[in-house]
Amino acid sequence: MKKVLSILVVTCLLLGFTGCTNSSSETTTEAAAINVTSTQSSNQATETTGKKGPIKVAALLYSRAFGFMVALDTGIQEQCAKYGIEITVLDANSDSALQTTQIEDCITKGFDVILLAPNNSEELVAGVKKANSAGIPVITLDGELGQGATIISAVTFDNKNGGKTAADTLMSLVKGGSVLECAGASGAYHSIRRGAGFDEEMATNNAYTVISNDCKWDAEVAQNATADVLTSNSDVKSVFTHNGEMVRGVVAGLKQIGRLYPVGDANHVTVVSIDGTPNELDYIRDGYVDACIEQNPFDMGALAVKIAYEYLTGVNTTPEYHQFVNPRVITIENVEDAANWGNQVK
Repeated sequence: MKKVLSILVVTCLLLGFTGCTNSSSETTTEAAAINVTSTQSSNQATETTGKKGPIKVAALLYSRAFGFMVALDTGIQEQCAKYGIEITVLDANSDSALQTTQIEDCITKGFDVILLAPNNSEELVAGVKKANSAGIPVITLDGELGQGATIISAVTFDNKNGGKTAADTLMSLVKGGSVLECAGASGAYHSIRRGAGFDEEMATNNAYTVISNDCKWDAEVAQNATADVLTSNSDVKSVFTHNGEMVRGVVAGLKQIGRLYPVGDANHVTVVSIDGTPNELDYIRDGYVDACIEQNPFDMGALAVKIAYEYLTGVNTTPEYHQFVNPRVITIENVEDAANWGNQVK
């Protein structure tokens, strides 16, 4: 009888303790709820990948010297935080050899996935092949690779469509004449595609002549090209740059030769660019740049992380190969829009 009573007492005590625990859990704060969600995401990944701890992601950026890359970094890190992913970001300083070494280090350290913004599409093939051999999936951002290596998805701006959009925008703003094209580095993924989209579209109208210069993505080179070409060719009425960094050089070059006039002035040189950086938006406000074609790095970074997470957790192991962030035109009419990524980093 005593034995039965003892069992009953222990049972009641256990039930009472459980009741107290359930009662206190109802008062969980919003912050705690967010932490639980992150933990559940990590647990789900652990169960699917068969590893302990959170997913480890390496993001290899070709250079944080560009505002676009800094914003891409932010987009990646913010999305990783939502999934409870452990993220390491490395900067290659525009050096393909260094970026290849970084891939090798990621293999040694056992990262679960590599997000790669390649400095050069062809020069990174060998490094990615090593990741393939090690069984580490690779997703490219803001570009893709040459043949010979395997990636599960390429998350990038629709560069050719961006170049075409820039041409259409420019032709709507200035009627005829020569156009200086400040191109990115020769052979670079973005430069090839943006240039193709722009040149093909401009060729549909024989009122325009395109003068293309390899300005290597560099503001100083773009400044020299602007000053030289516009000095020797009075028929140049507009400039197109492949990125936002070179706009700074174009504006400086126009000022250098006494051709910097705001929109509305009869001497104004029309300027259209691609990126959507804070500087480009400021130049639009000042009247020296007419339009820029935005590619949103926050969206790009978040999408790449989503693809990686779903791949590793088995939600989607066959993602679409090409996943594009589409171009969007920014002019004085919508330059203050909060959706512009250049307005989100100030």
